[in-house]
Amino acid sequence: MNARFAWFLISAAASAWAQPLQVWLDAAQFWHNRQVPRWELYYSFPDTTVRLRHTDSGDVGELYFGVQIDSAGRPVAFREWIVPVLRTAPRGDTARELIGQQHFLLPPGNYAVRILIQDVADSSRRAQARFALSVRPFDSTRLELSDIQLASLIRYHPTPEAAPESPFRKGAYTIIPNPSVEYRGSDPVLRLYVELYNARRRTPEGGTLRYELLDASGTRLWELERPYRPVADALADVLELPINVLPSGVYFIRVQARTSADSASAQKRFYVLNPEPPPQPPAAHTPEDSLFEASEFATYSPSRVAQELELLELLASPQELELARSLTELRARQRFLFRFWSARDPNPATPENEALQDFRARLEYANTYFASARWRTGWRSDRGRVLLKYGYPTQRETITATPDQRSYEVWFYAGLRGGAYFYFVDLTGFQDYTLVHSTVPGEPYAPDWQTRYLPLGPSGR
Repeated sequence: MNARFAWFLISAAASAWAQPLQVWLDAAQFWHNRQVPRWELYYSFPDTTVRLRHTDSGDVGELYFGVQIDSAGRPVAFREWIVPVLRTAPRGDTARELIGQQHFLLPPGNYAVRILIQDVADSSRRAQARFALSVRPFDSTRLELSDIQLASLIRYHPTPEAAPESPFRKGAYTIIPNPSVEYRGSDPVLRLYVELYNARRRTPEGGTLRYELLDASGTRLWELERPYRPVADALADVLELPINVLPSGVYFIRVQARTSADSASAQKRFYVLNPEPPPQPPAAHTPEDSLFEASEFATYSPSRVAQELELLELLASPQELELARSLTELRARQRFLFRFWSARDPNPATPENEALQDFRARLEYANTYFASARWRTGWRSDRGRVLLKYGYPTQRETITATPDQRSYEVWFYAGLRGGAYFYFVDLTGFQDYTLVHSTVPGEPYAPDWQTRYLPLGPSGR
């Protein structure tokens, strides 16, 4: 898994939307033994993202992590742990980033991974995600490279046996991961760790490691080639490259192991947020084909494309919908998604598409909190649809049920048509809220909704 993950949770509130829970995740695969590779999961979060309580020793909190890994519908691994948080800095000071990692030994194959993250002090603040994981086999008959692990800090220990114990130790190195895969500040340094396997068995004469830095379009910006000596079958290599001259944007680092008879390669995407050089929008100088090929949309499967297009029906104009429905080839449908979100990027100079990030955060919230017996997928519910289409309401009020009246919610949007209301009523009593009235044209309209839908009969129906 070489993807970048960020999960934001917006905690439930009766009358407003609270601040999100922010956690960064990344992962890499390494050889462990001939049968079972090692999948490493890295995580980080600011110590201010959890709800803290004051004690004599400082402000304390806890963040829960649970990971379940399934294969063919059957669980093969489950692990849970709690990360304690102690914040002694005065409130208002810069947040401290907490970093950790876990590893799982998994036979090669395809897996479904589910991760749950929850604030221990407030169980309503949680984030969860599911994704597919493909664990690759490491072939003992040819050169192989591990995934590239991006690092925030690398320490070398000349005498490894004297080095302190650490979950981040890899041989003679301590590798502190960088789960955000971002390098920021006025003096950023790209740091990475990679392993080469079967070096002595396949290349007793030695070979070379070639590093290349690429921009989002695939243009090579920098390269370095250095020899390696096969003193063992498994070799480790690190790279520390100053990148202060790079403008903010998306980049790739590629490493190739080469000999006269064999080769292996690995590549990793990362992000630079550099306040010194002015950001340079890729669209100003990069052909659209190159930007598209470097985007996530170019990797979408047919089923993923179909899901994304279904979601976009909530946002797209009639002309865009007509065009999308006329497309039949996978590449054309992928490119439509790329252009759709590129046109809505509020700041192309940044490496992220903030509009897409916000949409996905709302989607995650809807699926977490608006699912019901009727709507297994929360975004398909009335509240989920309104949240995705119009964004977070300015105010959200929940009125609980009484013996004579059903529970209902009122959402108010201050910036929509000079002030717009949506009224949702729990018609079944099972938290399945139906939109019964709105002041927005095109939405359900029932000015008498209070007398028509709220009263309960003698039987409670």
